[in-house]
Amino acid sequence: MKKQTTTLLVRPAARGGKYLGPDAANANHQSALVFLLNPLMEELVTYGIADASNSLSAGPAGLMNPVSRSAPFATDDNTVQVQLSVDISEPTDFRVLVFGPLSHPDQARIAQADITVLPGVNIGTSSQYPEGLVIEVPGLCISDVKADWQGSQVSCFAKVTMMCGCPIRNAATNLDWFWPSTDFSVQLVTYMQSKSVHYYTLDFDNASGVISSFTGQWPNQAAVGDSVEQAWIYAFEPKLGNQGKYMIYPSILQSQLRLPQDVQRVILEAVG
Repeated sequence: MKKQTTTLLVRPAARGGKYLGPDAANANHQSALVFLLNPLMEELVTYGIADASNSLSAGPAGLMNPVSRSAPFATDDNTVQVQLSVDISEPTDFRVLVFGPLSHPDQARIAQADITVLPGVNIGTSSQYPEGLVIEVPGLCISDVKADWQGSQVSCFAKVTMMCGCPIRNAATNLDWFWPSTDFSVQLVTYMQSKSVHYYTLDFDNASGVISSFTGQWPNQAAVGDSVEQAWIYAFEPKLGNQGKYMIYPSILQSQLRLPQDVQRVILEAVG
């Protein structure tokens, strides 16, 4: 049978947030990598990079409005997208991988979905049905961490956002905000040489000019002479199951991605 060029439009988004637009992008205005794999052989078929150079690429104004689960998400001509084309002659199953946000590669996640593509039947390329395949990246993005766990006082500061970069705001003064501070819990957690674990709860930082951040200072819970083996930031958003982690000590470990070599190569090239 004759092969037909078929296109799949993919839109990377944050779980409970917006699309991965400019706030999720690196200095090159790239917010995510999108891969198309052969799921049986785990071979890389093609890939693309989400261009978030448009300031409106995180989605239209109505994106966060309530929507039926049977209805598409809101999109417009500015919304970030990656179009992947393949030549196929019969119905073919592919695995779509999204890696992002590229704004903070150490916080990036892999999200995936398997999809059947029919020859000549494009997905997301028509004006009538422009949503395409939306793949949600779960989690919370943690950055700008400053912490001190030495001595009698322990202190910590961390910026926490949705994976799209959308900020958390004070629930008391932003009543209609989509991501109120009361929906989130952030902790400094220390694992000690004695095998004890200590938890320090960070409060939302209301200081002027500080955005989407949590801070705290506490008496050290550790016994005298007991040293820290690991220190982490934990972040939770229980209602959507979003969670984030940031290893403060020892130095951040690069996780070994269990991905095809070609995919790993592209990711390493993209994040430097």
